[in-house]
Amino acid sequence: MSRNRIYKITGAVATVFLLLVLAPKFLPEMKIHLATEIMIFALFAVSFNLLYGYGGMLAFGFAAFFGFGAYATALIISRIPAMPLLLTLAIAALSGFVMALLIGPLAVRLKGTYFALITFAFQMFLYAIALKWRDVTNGDDGIGIARPDLYLPFLGNLSMAEISNLYYVTLALVALGIIACYLFLKTPLGNSIMCIRDNDVRSSFLGYSVYLTKVTVFCLSGFLAGLAGGLFVLFNEFVATNCIDLSMSFLVVLMALVGGTGQFLGPILGAAFYITFQDWVSSLTQRWWLFIGALYVVVILYIPDGLISLFKSERIRLFGNRKRG
Repeated sequence: MSRNRIYKITGAVATVFLLLVLAPKFLPEMKIHLATEIMIFALFAVSFNLLYGYGGMLAFGFAAFFGFGAYATALIISRIPAMPLLLTLAIAALSGFVMALLIGPLAVRLKGTYFALITFAFQMFLYAIALKWRDVTNGDDGIGIARPDLYLPFLGNLSMAEISNLYYVTLALVALGIIACYLFLKTPLGNSIMCIRDNDVRSSFLGYSVYLTKVTVFCLSGFLAGLAGGLFVLFNEFVATNCIDLSMSFLVVLMALVGGTGQFLGPILGAAFYITFQDWVSSLTQRWWLFIGALYVVVILYIPDGLISLFKSERIRLFGNRKRG
């Protein structure tokens, strides 16, 4: 990568981050809520893209890690109120990692449809536990929480009841998670997962440990999804079985595909577009799922590489001349 390109990318990232930092100063409270939700689902979509877009492993039950982190957060806050908030979110991320560590060694031995179905089976097993173990999870009634204050050295307690404070905490943790994912993909291990995705037999002949690499990526994606689940509960102040059911798994697949899988910024764009589109359409009609389905069909048929592909000059058809060889 040339130095000029590095400067451009650094400048663009710094500009976007500055705008995000300043956003609560200018946006109304409802827009801050919307931006916070977008960031949470952007992290969730990035974690899924790491597994599917870069690892080539389509998990139908990916919401298991998201939901496990969500329930861990709600149970800790409701039953151990003295637990520091950052430690609670760290445990949520670790719970997603541990669940992935339990499922991954079995799941990654399979490929294609069998891999997708075994992850779905594990998710439905966790869903059944969340639904039936009412003494712990309250079943489909869910668990309500009150956001605990966040203690920071030199700053004291920050009230998470204020949406601007929650926004900044979410921004910091999501940024750390996304940066960690980006840096991982730039390591030799991160590069090897793409080689394994394209041809795992050839990769094994080249000396890569296909099994261990897949387990590592599986666990890292579970870690990030667990953190997203913890932030989701903190944002909604509630958790129920809908955060670990099939619709949540479908949702993250939809976001990633709409934005563009295999592209780092694709799922982030997909999450932003989906949440904004849903918020707008649901304000117009109660049948907003019909429009979501139509959006999905349009993207699959006419923009198979996702919305991110529209920003590549060689693929733009409506805004410029087609590139000629």
